[in-house]
Amino acid sequence: MRNWEIKSRSRACAACAAPFQTGQMYHCLLSFAGAEPARADYCERCFQEKIQAAARSGPEKAYWRSAFKRLYTPVEEREAIRKDMAQRLLEKYVSSEQPEHVNLCYILALLQERSRILIPRTRTRDEGGVWITVYEHVQSGDTFLIRDPGLSLSEAEAVEGQIKALIEAEKAASEAAEKEGAGDQEAGDEQSPAPIGDQP
Repeated sequence: MRNWEIKSRSRACAACAAPFQTGQMYHCLLSFAGAEPARADYCERCFQEKIQAAARSGPEKAYWRSAFKRLYTPVEEREAIRKDMAQRLLEKYVSSEQPEHVNLCYILALLQERSRILIPRTRTRDEGGVWITVYEHVQSGDTFLIRDPGLSLSEAEAVEGQIKALIEAEKAASEAAEKEGAGDQEAGDEQSPAPIGDQP
């Protein structure tokens, strides 16, 4: 099983379609039975009446309960991701199956967990016995399934060094793009015709 990013927690109950309210408790059920993990969120009533009996049965399911928070609008979400370089790197490499990227995502997720950006919801094993941690992003509600590659301390430190270098590269690229955009804007302003009222 590779790492996965699952977008996103629902704004409404999967059973009755009632919208969740800020602060409302909801139940999340993650199924591994299909080709890709599938997430469904339920209100308290629907979970108790329809879902609970089968919610925790079988090794191909993960479950947790949480309080609903206001989701970012797409513009706010893009801005938050832009400012958070570690999160951008995690999203960039999370779908890769290359061993070096699996290691990278594991350390990135731990760093995000320490910063309380990602919340570990549950742990499970894949078909090969490898531990998988299910994380939920505290603001966006995105779900990440991150494999534990069993790194030694020295290996983990080496990966952290790689992450620092990648973050610096991302920052430099972002700053260069912003400067280029500002330069284009200034050039456009210089070429703009003067208002009609200012013309002789």
